[in-house]
Amino acid sequence: MKLSPSKLPKHADDLSIFTLKQSAADDLEGYPIFVKRQTDQKDTFPHEHVYYEVAIIEAGTADHYSAEGTRRLQAGDLIVVKPGVWHQYRNTRTFHIVNCLFDRRILIHQKMFFSLVGGAFDLFGRPAGLSRKVAPIFLHAQPAQHERLRQIIKSMILERREKLIDWEGALLAQLQDLIVILSRIHHGAHPGAEEELTPGVRDLCNEIIVYLEDHFRERVSLADLSHHFHASPSYLSRIFKRRMGLGLIEYVNTLRIEEACRLLGTRDWSITQIAGEVGYDEIAYFSRCFRKKTGKSASAYRNSHRL
Repeated sequence: MKLSPSKLPKHADDLSIFTLKQSAADDLEGYPIFVKRQTDQKDTFPHEHVYYEVAIIEAGTADHYSAEGTRRLQAGDLIVVKPGVWHQYRNTRTFHIVNCLFDRRILIHQKMFFSLVGGAFDLFGRPAGLSRKVAPIFLHAQPAQHERLRQIIKSMILERREKLIDWEGALLAQLQDLIVILSRIHHGAHPGAEEELTPGVRDLCNEIIVYLEDHFRERVSLADLSHHFHASPSYLSRIFKRRMGLGLIEYVNTLRIEEACRLLGTRDWSITQIAGEVGYDEIAYFSRCFRKKTGKSASAYRNSHRL
């Protein structure tokens, strides 16, 4: 339930920004999927992540602050938080929560999965855009769905703990199971959300997405894409915008800035070197794109992002 409007903290640099390693409390050996259960979640500062988070509310209540306003959380509520989307928990009351955290890159090449599970694309395949103005996705599970999610989470925690042979593959399969349940809940809450694009057009868009994920560091033009995919530039632009909710160039910039954020937190390279590494020839253009996407300069991001 939405209670009242809330705003991004006055100074964007006040936001805490967490990497997966930080949030996993150094327990991230192996595949970059982490699950933790907190039986007494405390109030938090406004924060964002560079990874995906699925939060499952098991018990208690809390006020959740984000770009959409304030929402009262209770058992059965689910939250999908994309990279760069800020949020905050306050007024927690014996708040029990399960967090599934995973690196967005592990889903990059799941083309077939996204084609078959339509809601997965909306929840995890589509970028957040100007994420400082975007809220997390809120869902609510019925008792049977909630129990199924709990069983999946239990299995994921067991796999990480025991680390039997092929446990990383088991984690990925369980994450996909979890996403399927979330997709079904999402479609139930938004019955008109099914895309009008035909399966063939969705497959073409997915091929473009995978291509851009592999080549975003290079010079990518609409003419190049048109030649590669044997379709007119206007047609590619139109279907991509319908599928993704943003244009091709904006999507390339999104990929580049996300990679720049990762490098700023993990490399001691200069900002100019990082800009060139992710595909920007001009540091001024990189700086404008970076601030537009993250709300802060690259140097400020690095300072708040260091491990």
